[in-house]
Amino acid sequence: MIPLILGLLLAAPFSEIAHSVRIDHDSGPVHADYRMRVDVRHQQLGVAGPGGRASTLRCRWQADLVVDRQARHAAGTLQRALRQESVAAGSRPGWCTANRAVIAKDVASATKDVRGAVEALAGQDAEMLRAELDHIGRVNT
Repeated sequence: MIPLILGLLLAAPFSEIAHSVRIDHDSGPVHADYRMRVDVRHQQLGVAGPGGRASTLRCRWQADLVVDRQARHAAGTLQRALRQESVAAGSRPGWCTANRAVIAKDVASATKDVRGAVEALAGQDAEMLRAELDHIGRVNT
């Protein structure tokens, strides 16, 4: 049986983590805001057992950390989504649709302490942001 993959964008049930930085660039200061969201993917595995027989149904899930960057600069707004895959993963017996609420709790519990990951992604983005600004500067001259 081909696994059915279901996607769900999970609005974080915990407090939203935001991070802001100012980057100095030759063309002027840039104010970048980073906002976190969690993207959860579900994969249905197994088959439902016929009457009286055990089912092999399992819902495998994986949570990815997505950080949306919005940088304000004199040239305009620069946006980008940064992703860190598989910050949490697990599985539950049964149907994915029946387990959505408990999986959301599992994800929230497993991603409580992601502030460091958000800040690390923002730090990695600094060079990319500078490169984007350099490109804009070359195009506009």
